[in-house]
Amino acid sequence: MYTLILMSSRGNSVRQHAISHGRVLLLSLVVFIVFLAAISGIGYGLFQKRQNINAEERLQTSVKEIEELTREKLQIESELAGINEEMKDIRDMTEKIQQALGILGQGGGDSSIPWASEGNEEQVDTQQENTAATTDAEAHAHKMQRSLTTHILKQEILPLYDYVSDHQKQIDGHPSILPVKLEQENGEKYAFWYSSAFGWRTHPLTKKREFHHGLDIKTRAGVPVIAAANGTVASIKKSGYLGKTIEITHESLQFKTLYAHLKGYADNLKTGQKMVRGDIIGYVGNTGRSTGAHLHYAVYDMEKERWVNPIQYILDQQPMFSP
Repeated sequence: MYTLILMSSRGNSVRQHAISHGRVLLLSLVVFIVFLAAISGIGYGLFQKRQNINAEERLQTSVKEIEELTREKLQIESELAGINEEMKDIRDMTEKIQQALGILGQGGGDSSIPWASEGNEEQVDTQQENTAATTDAEAHAHKMQRSLTTHILKQEILPLYDYVSDHQKQIDGHPSILPVKLEQENGEKYAFWYSSAFGWRTHPLTKKREFHHGLDIKTRAGVPVIAAANGTVASIKKSGYLGKTIEITHESLQFKTLYAHLKGYADNLKTGQKMVRGDIIGYVGNTGRSTGAHLHYAVYDMEKERWVNPIQYILDQQPMFSP
Protein backbone atom coordinates (compact mmCIF):
# COMPACT_ATOMS: atom_id res chain seq x y z
CA MET A 1 0.00 0.00 0.00
CA TYR A 2 1.20 3.48 -0.88
CA THR A 3 -0.03 6.86 0.48
CA LEU A 4 -0.22 9.87 -1.80
CA ILE A 5 -0.18 13.20 0.09
CA LEU A 6 -1.36 16.37 -1.65
CA MET A 7 -0.69 19.73 0.02
CA SER A 8 -1.74 23.20 -1.07
CA SER A 9 0.87 25.84 -1.59
CA ARG A 10 -0.31 27.67 1.52
CA GLY A 11 0.03 24.54 3.65
CA ASN A 12 -3.45 24.86 5.14
CA SER A 13 -4.91 21.96 3.24
CA VAL A 14 -3.63 18.39 3.23
CA ARG A 15 -5.16 15.46 1.47
CA GLN A 16 -4.12 11.86 1.69
CA HIS A 17 -4.96 9.13 -0.78
CA ALA A 18 -4.16 5.51 -0.32
CA ILE A 19 -2.96 3.77 -3.50
CA SER A 20 -2.45 0.10 -3.76
CA HIS A 21 0.66 -1.49 -5.23
CA GLY A 22 -1.29 -2.75 -8.24
CA ARG A 23 -2.57 0.71 -9.11
CA VAL A 24 0.97 2.12 -8.99
CA LEU A 25 2.10 -0.53 -11.41
CA LEU A 26 -0.90 0.14 -13.64
CA LEU A 27 -0.24 3.87 -13.61
CA SER A 28 3.43 3.28 -14.43
CA LEU A 29 2.44 1.01 -17.28
CA VAL A 30 0.05 3.64 -18.67
CA VAL A 31 2.73 6.32 -18.47
CA PHE A 32 5.24 4.01 -20.17
CA ILE A 33 2.77 3.21 -22.94
CA VAL A 34 1.99 6.90 -23.47
CA PHE A 35 5.72 7.70 -23.58
CA LEU A 36 6.39 4.84 -25.96
CA ALA A 37 3.51 5.97 -28.19
CA ALA A 38 4.87 9.53 -28.22
CA ILE A 39 8.36 8.31 -29.16
CA SER A 40 6.93 6.05 -31.86
CA GLY A 41 4.84 8.91 -33.27
CA ILE A 42 7.84 11.21 -33.39
CA GLY A 43 9.96 8.49 -35.04
CA TYR A 44 7.26 7.69 -37.57
CA GLY A 45 6.91 11.39 -38.36
CA LEU A 46 10.65 11.73 -38.91
CA PHE A 47 10.64 8.58 -41.04
CA GLN A 48 7.78 9.91 -43.19
CA LYS A 49 9.53 13.25 -43.53
CA ARG A 50 12.71 11.50 -44.66
CA GLN A 51 10.72 9.40 -47.10
CA ASN A 52 9.14 12.52 -48.51
CA ILE A 53 12.53 14.18 -48.86
CA ASN A 54 13.95 11.11 -50.62
CA ALA A 55 10.91 10.95 -52.91
CA GLU A 56 11.31 14.63 -53.78
CA GLU A 57 15.02 14.14 -54.45
CA ARG A 58 14.25 11.16 -56.69
CA LEU A 59 11.60 13.21 -58.47
CA GLN A 60 14.05 16.06 -59.04
CA THR A 61 16.65 13.59 -60.29
CA SER A 62 14.10 12.02 -62.63
CA VAL A 63 13.11 15.46 -63.92
CA LYS A 64 16.76 16.28 -64.59
CA GLU A 65 17.26 12.95 -66.33
CA ILE A 66 14.16 13.52 -68.44
CA GLU A 67 15.37 17.00 -69.36
CA GLU A 68 18.79 15.60 -70.28
CA LEU A 69 17.21 12.82 -72.34
CA THR A 70 15.00 15.40 -74.05
CA ARG A 71 18.04 17.52 -74.92
CA GLU A 72 19.87 14.46 -76.23
CA LYS A 73 16.77 13.46 -78.22
CA LEU A 74 16.55 16.91 -79.78
CA GLN A 75 20.27 16.85 -80.56
CA ILE A 76 20.00 13.39 -82.14
CA GLU A 77 16.98 14.50 -84.16
CA SER A 78 18.93 17.54 -85.34
CA GLU A 79 21.91 15.37 -86.27
CA LEU A 80 19.65 12.89 -88.05
CA ALA A 81 18.06 15.75 -89.98
CA GLY A 82 21.54 16.89 -91.01
CA ILE A 83 22.49 13.34 -92.01
CA ASN A 84 19.31 13.03 -94.07
CA GLU A 85 20.14 16.27 -95.85
CA GLU A 86 23.67 15.02 -96.55
CA MET A 87 22.26 11.69 -97.80
CA LYS A 88 19.93 13.58 -100.14
CA ASP A 89 22.89 15.61 -101.39
CA ILE A 90 24.83 12.38 -101.95
CA ARG A 91 21.87 10.93 -103.85
CA ASP A 92 21.69 14.05 -106.04
CA MET A 93 25.44 13.92 -106.69
CA THR A 94 25.20 10.21 -107.48
CA GLU A 95 22.48 10.82 -110.04
CA LYS A 96 24.47 13.66 -111.61
CA ILE A 97 27.55 11.45 -111.84
CA GLN A 98 25.53 8.60 -113.31
CA GLN A 99 23.99 10.96 -115.84
CA ALA A 100 27.40 12.42 -116.70
CA LEU A 101 28.77 8.91 -117.24
CA GLY A 102 25.79 8.03 -119.40
CA ILE A 103 24.50 5.23 -117.19
CA LEU A 104 21.01 6.64 -116.60
CA GLY A 105 18.10 5.96 -118.91
CA GLN A 106 16.80 8.59 -121.31
CA GLY A 107 15.31 11.43 -119.27
CA GLY A 108 16.70 10.18 -115.94
CA GLY A 109 14.52 7.76 -113.98
CA ASP A 110 15.42 5.44 -111.14
CA SER A 111 18.89 5.64 -109.66
CA SER A 112 19.90 2.19 -110.86
CA ILE A 113 21.64 0.98 -113.97
CA PRO A 114 19.30 -0.93 -116.34
CA TRP A 115 21.75 -3.76 -116.92
CA ALA A 116 22.46 -4.13 -113.20
CA SER A 117 19.00 -5.56 -112.39
CA GLU A 118 18.09 -9.16 -113.01
CA GLY A 119 15.10 -10.20 -115.14
CA ASN A 120 14.13 -11.18 -118.65
CA GLU A 121 13.61 -8.86 -121.61
CA GLU A 122 9.85 -8.92 -121.21
CA GLN A 123 10.14 -7.60 -117.68
CA VAL A 124 12.53 -4.87 -118.85
CA ASP A 125 10.12 -3.85 -121.65
CA THR A 126 7.22 -3.74 -119.18
CA GLN A 127 9.26 -1.63 -116.79
CA GLN A 128 10.19 0.78 -119.58
CA GLU A 129 6.53 1.12 -120.61
CA ASN A 130 5.51 1.83 -117.02
CA THR A 131 8.31 4.36 -116.68
CA ALA A 132 7.27 6.10 -119.88
CA ALA A 133 3.69 6.31 -118.59
CA THR A 134 4.78 8.01 -115.38
CA THR A 135 5.05 11.79 -115.54
CA ASP A 136 8.06 13.64 -114.18
CA ALA A 137 5.92 15.15 -111.44
CA GLU A 138 4.68 11.74 -110.30
CA ALA A 139 8.20 10.33 -110.34
CA HIS A 140 9.44 13.25 -108.29
CA ALA A 141 6.59 12.85 -105.78
CA HIS A 142 7.28 9.12 -105.49
CA LYS A 143 10.94 9.83 -104.96
CA MET A 144 10.24 12.36 -102.20
CA GLN A 145 7.86 9.97 -100.45
CA ARG A 146 10.34 7.12 -100.47
CA SER A 147 12.11 6.80 -97.14
CA LEU A 148 15.78 7.48 -97.64
CA THR A 149 17.87 5.08 -95.55
CA THR A 150 21.51 4.07 -95.63
CA HIS A 151 20.48 0.75 -97.15
CA ILE A 152 18.59 2.45 -99.98
CA LEU A 153 21.44 4.91 -100.52
CA LYS A 154 23.94 2.05 -100.64
CA GLN A 155 21.79 0.24 -103.20
CA GLU A 156 21.70 3.40 -105.31
CA ILE A 157 25.45 3.99 -105.10
CA LEU A 158 26.42 0.33 -105.57
CA PRO A 159 25.65 0.25 -109.33
CA LEU A 160 27.73 3.40 -109.76
CA TYR A 161 30.57 1.80 -107.80
CA ASP A 162 30.35 -1.35 -109.93
CA TYR A 163 30.31 0.70 -113.11
CA VAL A 164 33.35 2.72 -112.06
CA SER A 165 35.17 -0.43 -110.91
CA ASP A 166 34.54 -2.08 -114.28
CA HIS A 167 36.00 0.95 -116.01
CA GLN A 168 38.79 1.58 -113.49
CA LYS A 169 41.49 0.63 -115.95
CA GLN A 170 40.33 3.23 -118.42
CA ILE A 171 39.86 5.79 -115.67
CA ASP A 172 43.35 5.19 -114.27
CA GLY A 173 44.74 5.55 -117.79
CA HIS A 174 43.03 8.90 -118.25
CA PRO A 175 45.32 11.92 -117.55
CA SER A 176 43.03 13.78 -115.16
CA ILE A 177 45.26 15.13 -112.37
CA LEU A 178 47.67 18.03 -112.02
CA PRO A 179 51.09 16.54 -112.90
CA VAL A 180 53.00 18.19 -110.03
CA LYS A 181 53.10 17.05 -106.42
CA LEU A 182 52.46 20.24 -104.48
CA GLU A 183 51.99 18.77 -100.99
CA GLN A 184 55.22 17.41 -99.54
CA GLU A 185 55.79 14.69 -96.97
CA ASN A 186 56.38 17.28 -94.22
CA GLY A 187 52.97 18.87 -94.90
CA GLU A 188 54.32 21.88 -96.76
CA LYS A 189 52.29 22.78 -99.82
CA TYR A 190 53.65 24.74 -102.78
CA ALA A 191 51.58 27.17 -104.80
CA PHE A 192 51.32 27.24 -108.60
CA TRP A 193 49.66 28.99 -111.48
CA TYR A 194 49.35 28.63 -115.23
CA SER A 195 51.90 30.96 -116.79
CA SER A 196 51.07 30.13 -120.40
CA ALA A 197 47.93 28.47 -121.76
CA PHE A 198 47.36 26.12 -124.67
CA GLY A 199 46.91 27.92 -127.99
CA TRP A 200 48.30 30.85 -129.91
CA ARG A 201 50.68 33.16 -128.05
CA THR A 202 53.67 35.45 -128.44
CA HIS A 203 56.75 33.48 -127.45
CA PRO A 204 58.45 35.14 -124.43
CA LEU A 205 61.93 34.68 -125.96
CA THR A 206 61.52 34.95 -129.74
CA LYS A 207 58.61 37.43 -129.51
CA LYS A 208 57.08 35.61 -132.49
CA ARG A 209 53.47 34.47 -132.66
CA GLU A 210 53.30 30.70 -132.49
CA PHE A 211 51.03 27.90 -131.34
CA HIS A 212 51.75 26.64 -127.82
CA HIS A 213 50.98 22.90 -127.75
CA GLY A 214 50.99 22.51 -124.00
CA LEU A 215 50.29 24.15 -120.66
CA ASP A 216 53.01 25.87 -118.63
CA ILE A 217 52.64 25.24 -114.90
CA LYS A 218 54.65 27.71 -112.85
CA THR A 219 55.89 26.59 -109.44
CA ARG A 220 59.15 26.21 -107.49
CA ALA A 221 62.15 24.50 -109.01
CA GLY A 222 62.57 21.01 -107.64
CA VAL A 223 58.88 20.34 -107.04
CA PRO A 224 58.23 16.65 -107.94
CA VAL A 225 56.60 15.97 -111.29
CA ILE A 226 54.19 13.01 -111.26
CA ALA A 227 52.62 10.77 -113.90
CA ALA A 228 49.17 12.08 -114.78
CA ALA A 229 47.84 8.55 -115.39
CA ASN A 230 48.85 4.89 -115.60
CA GLY A 231 51.10 4.24 -118.56
CA THR A 232 54.49 3.29 -119.94
CA VAL A 233 57.57 5.51 -120.21
CA ALA A 234 58.06 5.94 -123.97
CA SER A 235 61.12 8.19 -123.97
CA ILE A 236 63.56 9.98 -121.69
CA LYS A 237 65.61 12.50 -123.59
CA LYS A 238 66.98 16.02 -123.78
CA SER A 239 66.23 18.45 -126.61
CA GLY A 240 67.47 21.98 -127.16
CA TYR A 241 64.02 23.51 -127.10
CA LEU A 242 62.24 21.53 -124.37
CA GLY A 243 65.26 20.57 -122.30
CA LYS A 244 64.97 17.38 -120.31
CA THR A 245 61.73 15.61 -121.21
CA ILE A 246 59.72 12.49 -120.44
CA GLU A 247 56.99 10.98 -122.60
CA ILE A 248 54.47 8.49 -121.22
CA THR A 249 51.98 6.57 -123.35
CA HIS A 250 48.57 5.63 -121.97
CA GLU A 251 47.55 2.74 -124.19
CA SER A 252 44.00 2.21 -122.87
CA LEU A 253 42.82 5.58 -124.16
CA GLN A 254 45.42 6.18 -126.88
CA PHE A 255 46.92 9.24 -125.19
CA LYS A 256 50.47 10.41 -124.67
CA THR A 257 51.63 12.95 -122.08
CA LEU A 258 54.78 15.08 -122.30
CA TYR A 259 56.69 16.61 -119.37
CA ALA A 260 59.40 19.13 -120.33
CA HIS A 261 61.99 21.62 -118.96
CA LEU A 262 62.74 19.16 -116.14
CA LYS A 263 65.54 19.74 -113.68
CA GLY A 264 66.17 16.01 -113.49
CA TYR A 265 64.62 12.55 -113.54
CA ALA A 266 63.45 10.25 -110.78
CA ASP A 267 66.00 7.66 -109.64
CA ASN A 268 66.18 4.51 -111.78
CA LEU A 269 63.60 5.81 -114.26
CA LYS A 270 63.97 4.02 -117.59
CA THR A 271 62.24 3.59 -120.94
CA GLY A 272 59.58 0.87 -120.96
CA GLN A 273 58.93 1.23 -117.23
CA LYS A 274 55.30 0.91 -116.12
CA MET A 275 54.05 3.94 -114.22
CA VAL A 276 51.08 4.37 -111.90
CA ARG A 277 49.19 7.62 -111.63
CA GLY A 278 50.93 9.78 -109.01
CA ASP A 279 54.39 8.15 -109.36
CA ILE A 280 57.23 10.67 -109.27
CA ILE A 281 59.01 10.80 -112.64
CA GLY A 282 61.09 13.98 -112.38
CA TYR A 283 61.42 17.48 -110.95
CA VAL A 284 60.40 20.95 -112.11
CA GLY A 285 63.32 22.77 -113.70
CA ASN A 286 64.48 25.39 -116.18
CA THR A 287 66.26 23.36 -118.86
CA GLY A 288 65.97 24.13 -122.58
CA ARG A 289 64.54 27.41 -123.88
CA SER A 290 62.82 28.66 -120.76
CA THR A 291 62.40 31.98 -118.94
CA GLY A 292 62.15 30.38 -115.50
CA ALA A 293 61.40 27.21 -113.56
CA HIS A 294 58.14 25.66 -114.75
CA LEU A 295 56.68 22.45 -116.16
CA HIS A 296 55.63 22.30 -119.78
CA TYR A 297 52.82 19.73 -119.76
CA ALA A 298 51.22 18.49 -122.97
CA VAL A 299 48.63 15.86 -123.93
CA TYR A 300 48.68 14.19 -127.36
CA ASP A 301 45.67 12.34 -128.79
CA MET A 302 47.22 9.50 -130.78
CA GLU A 303 43.92 8.53 -132.42
CA LYS A 304 43.26 12.05 -133.73
CA GLU A 305 47.00 12.66 -134.20
CA ARG A 306 47.02 16.09 -132.61
CA TRP A 307 47.87 17.90 -129.38
CA VAL A 308 44.86 18.72 -127.19
CA ASN A 309 44.34 21.26 -124.42
CA PRO A 310 45.64 19.74 -121.14
CA ILE A 311 43.43 21.98 -119.01
CA GLN A 312 40.47 19.81 -120.03
CA TYR A 313 42.11 16.85 -118.28
CA ILE A 314 43.00 18.50 -114.96
CA LEU A 315 40.12 17.95 -112.57
CA ASP A 316 41.60 18.20 -109.10
CA GLN A 317 43.37 21.56 -108.70
CA GLN A 318 42.61 25.26 -108.96
CA PRO A 319 45.63 27.52 -109.61
CA MET A 320 46.93 30.04 -107.09
CA PHE A 321 48.25 33.45 -108.00
CA SER A 322 51.81 33.19 -106.72
CA PRO A 323 54.25 30.47 -105.59
